[in-house]
Amino acid sequence: MTERTKIDPASLPPLRDLHRATAAIAVCVVLLAIFVVLPAERGIDPTGVGEALGLTALGELKQGAEVAEGVAAAPTFRTDELSVTIAPGKGTEVKAVMRAGDQLMYSWDAAGGSIFFDFHGEPAGAASGVFTSFEKGTKGAAEGEFEAPFDGVHGWYWQNMGTEPATVTVTTHGVYANLAQVH
Repeated sequence: MTERTKIDPASLPPLRDLHRATAAIAVCVVLLAIFVVLPAERGIDPTGVGEALGLTALGELKQGAEVAEGVAAAPTFRTDELSVTIAPGKGTEVKAVMRAGDQLMYSWDAAGGSIFFDFHGEPAGAASGVFTSFEKGTKGAAEGEFEAPFDGVHGWYWQNMGTEPATVTVTTHGVYANLAQVH
């Protein structure tokens, strides 16, 4: 049998210190909710920090995914233009939330040379990493029309294979819930 170690009550922190630690934790939780959770989950960014960290776009994409899953009203015709600058050797994604049958016309142009791209879709509710590629390759520009084969997010992954920053500008017209950059 093992012996139990006895704790000297005098070695425990005072109750006042435990209350302070609890209050500090509560403040941290509230700050995390304001600076991180609201922007990342709801697209609400009262401080601007979520935008700077790219969390607001993620929250807007999640809100749009709820639309794609039938939680909110149907998307309407819209037009968007978005420019993203990609550092050498880095990548980024721009995605639209769409329902099966939604259509969009698109064009994108990479200023700074050819860039690797993967135009793909991720079904709503699918496990992380599950996606379908529709087209991929290396180009400096592309345009076309697309009809979503399933509910979910559809868009582009671009990777700058060059040695200088590249700016990709994408323009979309069609029926979809939103268009956002996802880091």
